[in-house]
Amino acid sequence: MDAWLDRILAHFFYSEGGLVGDDEPFVRYKNVLYDRRRGVAHTRTPVVKFRGKSETPVVQNSNFFPHRTKKRLPSADDADVTMEQATDSRSGSGLVADTVAGRDWSRLLEDLVVSVLGALHVADAIRSGAVCASWHAAYVAFRRLRLPSPRQPPCLLYASDAVDPGAAALHCPSTGATLRIPFPLAPLPRRPLLGSGHGWLVTADEASDLHLLNPVTGDHVALPPITALHHVERGADEQGDPAYLVYENLVEYRYSTRRFELDAEPTILEMDRAHEFMYYRVVLSASPSAGRACVVLLLHMPNGEVSFARLGDDRWTWVAPVNDDDDDDDDTGLPSRFGYRDAMYSAADGLFYLLRLDAFMCSLDLNGPSPVARKVLDYLPKSVNPTKYLVQTPAGDILQVWRTKDYMDSSTPVHFPPDYVDDGERGMDPCLELNTIEMQLYKVDLRRQRAELIKSLPEYALFLGFNGSLCLPVKDFPGLKPNCAYMTDDSVEYVNFWKLNRREICIWSMAEQGMSKLVDVSPTTYPWLNWPSPIWIQPSFF
Repeated sequence: MDAWLDRILAHFFYSEGGLVGDDEPFVRYKNVLYDRRRGVAHTRTPVVKFRGKSETPVVQNSNFFPHRTKKRLPSADDADVTMEQATDSRSGSGLVADTVAGRDWSRLLEDLVVSVLGALHVADAIRSGAVCASWHAAYVAFRRLRLPSPRQPPCLLYASDAVDPGAAALHCPSTGATLRIPFPLAPLPRRPLLGSGHGWLVTADEASDLHLLNPVTGDHVALPPITALHHVERGADEQGDPAYLVYENLVEYRYSTRRFELDAEPTILEMDRAHEFMYYRVVLSASPSAGRACVVLLLHMPNGEVSFARLGDDRWTWVAPVNDDDDDDDDTGLPSRFGYRDAMYSAADGLFYLLRLDAFMCSLDLNGPSPVARKVLDYLPKSVNPTKYLVQTPAGDILQVWRTKDYMDSSTPVHFPPDYVDDGERGMDPCLELNTIEMQLYKVDLRRQRAELIKSLPEYALFLGFNGSLCLPVKDFPGLKPNCAYMTDDSVEYVNFWKLNRREICIWSMAEQGMSKLVDVSPTTYPWLNWPSPIWIQPSFF
């Protein structure tokens, strides 16, 4: 514990920073100035850094400390240690070690603790807020000020038998740490995890209506209900129980008439299971804390249609396809109604990009009064079978990631509980696993409208699954493996119809074209429950 706190304080004391200029936005909290735009905290406690190779600490901005020679740091026995004595320490740890002899961490100045919290990862900040009452008060102040935090490494959020049903586990592969956090809605084992982005989860309630949830803060936002989709109505099933009627309006071939006809009969979905069939992908343009600036893009049945909603909307807006009867070349509808399997939002140009199962891509502009779609890439041959993802690199390049999976027999069968009842549709197979067997990367050239096969991403790590796909520079997260994809199971059919079978949580090496499992996060080989499928998330306080 002491070593961990030493590391945190040393990180703070030896961080760079100067005074905030008069022309920069900042907020003052006690003795600290916070630059919101730059994410820098400036305190009356001296900031120490080393010049070049010199080991002599140099106090910056000494004119900002009117009582520098008599300023005292707290310790358990209130030792008479002046700031001059502290800054004269020649060792990197002396500034901390010489002033906290009694280790009474609870007596650290609140503004100092607030500053430290702003430099930590979310998981460390949460743990710090639980150290003692005074640190918790600083944590509350830090949250109230909405101060920026460093960019967070992705964490695996999952339900586990090792934690309370009303909680979730958050494992960070970059640091190896696992944190238990409360899950404020229904117990996580009863909540599907349908997507994530900007630190928020997308989940569904017992009526299959979508909600956005920040698992760190407990904040949640209800999205328009499932009946607010253009083709869904509330009705009853054959037994008279409440159900949803989904009017897919698909054209099917009738052998009796030997022609294609419109099928106007609705598909009936049980209310509590409709989410298993209805939702394919959910993508957020921004954090829900941004209000109506957050646009939620939804890919849904039948067969990958597209709808969207802004926070606060009562209904989903369906993105209609091009009218086949319209000869106008300027038609701005979707090039096709069906087939979309993934999407991403690019903050660089403010556009969504849609990916069809045949690798066809189009942009979607939702900034105007009506949606505007434009083709950016034609379909690619031999592309239908792999699961496909869209992801943008930090350099701004757009990638298509193709993930080929196959069903295999596991040598370690899963255990079915005695009270498990098979639905009779697919049968129980405790050895069935869906595993990744191949991965391909394509760099998309938007200007030339073509895709180029690439072999590696030596500077990056990918995070793929139900989450909004991520591509992160490994130099910013030293614990991550370069040229690898961290993957979770995201097959809607396999996850929902074989709920008790084992999930694929793994790391794919582009160099070796092979799989390795994620480092065990508990004494149990598979600490996560098999349903809901674990999901990647970058924790956030906002």
